[in-house]
Amino acid sequence: AGGWSPLNSDKYQWLEVDLGGRTQITAVATQGRYGSSDWQTAYQLMFSDSGHNWKQYRWEGHIGAFPGNSNADSVVQHKLRHLVIARFVRLIPLDWNPNGRIGLRLEAYGCLYNSDTANFDGDSSLFFKLSPRPIQTSADSIYLKFKTMKNSGILLHAEGQNELSFTLELQKGQLLLLLRKGRSLSIDRLHLVSLGSLLDDQHWHLAAVEHHSSNLNLTVDKNTKWVAIPPWFTHWDYDQMTVGTDQNRSSRNSNRNFHGCLENLVYNGLNLIELAKQKDQRVTVMGNVTFSCSEPIYVAVTFTGPLSSLRLPGATELHLAGTSVELQFRTWEKEGLLLTFDLPKKQGTVWLHLKEATVYLQIHMAGRAPLELKAGSALNDGQWHSVDLKSGQEDLTITVDGTTGASASPAYLITPGGQLFFG
Repeated sequence: AGGWSPLNSDKYQWLEVDLGGRTQITAVATQGRYGSSDWQTAYQLMFSDSGHNWKQYRWEGHIGAFPGNSNADSVVQHKLRHLVIARFVRLIPLDWNPNGRIGLRLEAYGCLYNSDTANFDGDSSLFFKLSPRPIQTSADSIYLKFKTMKNSGILLHAEGQNELSFTLELQKGQLLLLLRKGRSLSIDRLHLVSLGSLLDDQHWHLAAVEHHSSNLNLTVDKNTKWVAIPPWFTHWDYDQMTVGTDQNRSSRNSNRNFHGCLENLVYNGLNLIELAKQKDQRVTVMGNVTFSCSEPIYVAVTFTGPLSSLRLPGATELHLAGTSVELQFRTWEKEGLLLTFDLPKKQGTVWLHLKEATVYLQIHMAGRAPLELKAGSALNDGQWHSVDLKSGQEDLTITVDGTTGASASPAYLITPGGQLFFG
């Protein structure tokens, strides 16, 4: 009664609120539990669209801890330094009254967030005819938000009658702005700018291009780069735009297509996704474009230091047919333990780890020479890499990024005999 108070007062507790839809959240306020000695003195906020993939609230690059309450009744409100858009809010108590327990009443402030969203499956796109041109503004501009788990893909490509074109493209988690004259790839007809990193994290990112007389401003989230326009790029006059792939659809490379969600794509004040939803005659839909953002079930786990680990229950019985473990990882480190587990009856230990930026699988058994397999190289580039370990009755294989690196035929079955330790 009187508020939320979890059974255990420790660092593993949280209160999660579903706001029912994406919401612009501007402030939070807390009280302790009514008529008690239970209140939290510090807490952290996390936000999510799906309830699975969470982002910690940060300001000035730091994870922020909010001061909490000093008694059970006074309301302490904090206005967020920057607007947050999310459906789910989690409040995580960090500290509480030493003479009581965690106790909480919570209020969130904001308003409903309206948006137009399109989902691209890697083989779909939108084509827009932009003539007559949208309303002329003092500075030509394109604004959009994107969310993806793929590190590469073309967000949009625009062309005009004057053979000038520009492309916004993700490449290895960076956003590239490419200005071009004609189809030539000669260096004097290309201008390339990059900004951002690790943008394939399944969170929304803002991208903006603003054209002024002799320069462009390229913005990714809160970072803006001033770009001097090359002399040959004199006019901003586009009459067609393709979203999700490049203009040459007849020979498009599906590996360069965008796979993810775009939101509120606004060109010179005109919301192009809203046009597509209304089935405007200026829009052609190619492939399976849906106007809602699908949320993948992947959940990323961050290991913040050498003492971080994740322990999962293993098999309760021996899998005679074998076993398989699949995971993805990204790191800048050359070395690190990915997974270890004991074999049944503790006959030996399996180690899957990075060494010199290569994946190694090592199996140690008493009385036997160690078995070692390796696969992949230069895997500490910050990009996602997949590892697939498969063990059957007759063979053991390790695959990295879809390429089988090594295999062996051990005289014993490789299967977890108990818990698995990741990290």
